[in-house]
Amino acid sequence: MESLKGTSAETPLMFHTDFNNKPDIPMLLDSSTSDHYFADLSLFTFYTLFNQLLSGLTIEKRLIFNIIGRGNIEFQTKTNGVKRMITINNALYTPGFRSNLILISKLSIKGVEIIFKDDKAVIRM
Repeated sequence: MESLKGTSAETPLMFHTDFNNKPDIPMLLDSSTSDHYFADLSLFTFYTLFNQLLSGLTIEKRLIFNIIGRGNIEFQTKTNGVKRMITINNALYTPGFRSNLILISKLSIKGVEIIFKDDKAVIRM
């Protein structure tokens, strides 16, 4: 079961975590993927490698990517000077991705409210 823990925050559609060791890997809210996908292994607090590699296919460019494990990730965000710890369970580890993707529909299913306004997504947990 996936979850997102934290408190209400205004979070941009794209942001970098405070302690992301790979600042070139952006964090994106996504509406078209099938799961939470994370390329940054340093965000995983726990993960299990799959016995057999899984593959996915990107919609836009029809590129195949590997999914090699699943686990829990944790990262810190800062909005208006306030730091918040975010936890997402059952994220897929996809080391070939150029972005970490958080699936909007999975957040919504868990009762997280997401309101889009201007260039931001307001996320209330």
